[in-house]
Amino acid sequence: MTVRRCRIMSENTHPLGTVARLNEEDIKELDDGLRGSLVLPDHEAYEDTRNVWNGLVNKYPAVIVRAEGGVDVARAVKFARDNDLELAVRGGAHNQTGAAMVDNGLVVDLEEMDDIHIDPGEQVARVGPGNRAEDVLAETQEFGLATPTGSAGSVGISGPTLGGGIGWIRRKHGLAVDALRSVELVTPDGELRTASPDHNEDLYWAIRGGGGNFGVVTNFEFDLYEVGPIVGGLGVFYPADHANAVLETYRDVMADAPEELTTIVFNGHVPALPALPDDIHGEDTIGILGCYVGNPEEGMQVIEPLRGVADPIIDLSEPMPYEVLHDLGTQLYPWGRNYVHRSVFLDELSEDIYQIFREQTEAAPGSMDAMAIWSMGGNVGHGEPAAFAWDDKQYMMTIEANWEHYENNREFEWARKTERMLRDAGGEGAYMGFTGIEEQDWEDWAEQVYAENYDRLAEVKAEYDPLNTFQQNVNINPTGD
Repeated sequence: MTVRRCRIMSENTHPLGTVARLNEEDIKELDDGLRGSLVLPDHEAYEDTRNVWNGLVNKYPAVIVRAEGGVDVARAVKFARDNDLELAVRGGAHNQTGAAMVDNGLVVDLEEMDDIHIDPGEQVARVGPGNRAEDVLAETQEFGLATPTGSAGSVGISGPTLGGGIGWIRRKHGLAVDALRSVELVTPDGELRTASPDHNEDLYWAIRGGGGNFGVVTNFEFDLYEVGPIVGGLGVFYPADHANAVLETYRDVMADAPEELTTIVFNGHVPALPALPDDIHGEDTIGILGCYVGNPEEGMQVIEPLRGVADPIIDLSEPMPYEVLHDLGTQLYPWGRNYVHRSVFLDELSEDIYQIFREQTEAAPGSMDAMAIWSMGGNVGHGEPAAFAWDDKQYMMTIEANWEHYENNREFEWARKTERMLRDAGGEGAYMGFTGIEEQDWEDWAEQVYAENYDRLAEVKAEYDPLNTFQQNVNINPTGD
C-alpha cells in the first residue's frame, strides 16, 4: 500500500501561478459550460470557499468549480484530468485532514447541490451531496423519521456516509452505510453511474466504507426509520475522581443494554457550552452522553443506572428532541478550532484499556483535549455487505486533541502516543474520519481503515479509477500496492 502524507498549514504556493500556466481559452470554455460558477484565486468568494472546518488546514487550490449538477461535476473532473491538476471534492468540508482542499489543484465544491426529497410513505430520502446532517434532520424529523448520519449536525452527508457514518442511532438502526440504498456518482471517465444492490454491485459495496476513492457522488438515497422527534436523552457529567465507578457501571450496563440505547463516555473537562453554568466550565469530568430511540419514558428508565453512579456535577438527562444531540456535537467541535482526532476499535473494555483511558486523559496537554468510548454492537452492520471493515467491533475509542493555542507539537505527540498505547493494549483499525491528520512512518492508514477489504477495494478502484484520479482521501492504490 502507498503512504500518502497530508499537507497541513501549507505556505501560500501561489495558485495564481498555476492558473497562469493553464490555457485561457480552456478556462473560459470550462466557465461558459457550467451551470454553477468558477472561482479562481482572485475571486471575491475564494477565501470563503477554501475555508474548511479544521483550523490546521490552510490550502490554496488553483481552481474551484461550484457545481450545480452532475454535468458540472463531469466537466470539472475532465478539466482536472486534461490539465494534470490534482482533484479534491468539497462536500461538508468537515474532514479533519482537509481532504476537501488541495494545493494548486482543482476543487469540486458540491455545496449548491443541496436538494432533499422525503417520501414519508416509502420511508426514503433522496439527498444531495451538499447537505449537512442538520439539513437532512430538519426535513426528516418533520415526519418523525431519520437516517443515520454523523454525530454532529454540522458534518456533511457525503464524507461520513462514504466512510461509515457512526451516529446517535447506530445500535438501533446501524450506520449510514447500512441505510444507504443507492447512489448516483460521476466516475473519472465522466460517466454518471448508479450503484445499488442491482446496479454495479461491486461499486455499491466499495463506496460504502471505501470513501471518495471511486468518483463524486451526486445523489444519495437512504432508508428512513422512525426516530423521535423526542428521544430519551442522556447527558450526565461526574467529577473525574469517580472515573473507576463510572467505567465499571458503564461496562456492566452496556453489556446487556437494549439496541435502542447508544452511548458515548466522555473523559476530559466540562465543556464551555451555553447550556452549562459558567462556574463548572473546565472542571475535570467523566461524562456519559446517549440517545434512547423508542418510548422516551421507557428510555429514561433504561438509562437510570448510568445517572446514579455518584453525585453529578450536572445532569441534563431528559426526553429531548433528537436534533438537540446533533446540536451538541456542533457546539463541542466548532468551525475553525484546531483538531487532531485518532481512533481504534475494540472487542472489549479491558482494565488495561481503562487505565490508558484515565491516565492519558490526565496527561493531555490542553484543557479541551478528551478521550471517548463509543458503544457499537446492536444493529451496526445489519445492511447489505459493505466495505466498512469494523462493524463487528463492540466499541470505538477516540483520542481528541482540540485546541486554540499555538503549541501544536505537544497536541500532536499526545494524540499519537495515546493511540500507540491503545494499539499495544489490543486496539485495532481506525475510523476513516478519525485517522489523525498526518500519516506517520509507523502507520498505514489504508491498512488500518480497510483491513482485509483492501485487496477487493483495489480491484474495484482499478476498474473505475485506474489512474487514481481521486486520491485526496485514505487512498486505495489501483495497482493494489
